[in-house]
Amino acid sequence: MSDQRPHPAATTGPTVPFWLRVAFVLSVFGTLLYFSIVPAPGTGSVSQGPFGVIPYSMWLHVVGYMGFAIVLGYASDPLEVPQSQLLFGVFVFTVGCGVAVELLQYTLPTRTFSVLDMLVNAVGAAIGVTLWYLFSRLRESGRRVQ
Repeated sequence: MSDQRPHPAATTGPTVPFWLRVAFVLSVFGTLLYFSIVPAPGTGSVSQGPFGVIPYSMWLHVVGYMGFAIVLGYASDPLEVPQSQLLFGVFVFTVGCGVAVELLQYTLPTRTFSVLDMLVNAVGAAIGVTLWYLFSRLRESGRRVQ
């Protein structure tokens, strides 16, 4: 992973305004928080996720925190910090949000606290950060070719 990043405008072209990116991050986190507090869709009726191997709730955690990490990576991209620090920060922040949500669930009588959910959230965050890194590399290499 290279820490040398050109100025964001040189690689990305026109971007969505930073305030709108932050608003999108907040809305994605708000959605995660909402569905972490109320029973998930299909609770009790669907026990297995796609392919019948991984439980439905784990799929929801992985997809949710993967998406959150990608959105957070996109929102953070214009910041002028080394890419490795940016990716690490996105991962830590995403996992921290997952831990905070689990701690909140501990206080709710209708929800359960689970260390396994925290680990699954971390896996989703890692996948999201990796996808964002691969996308940004692809985007940068495409810009260099033009």
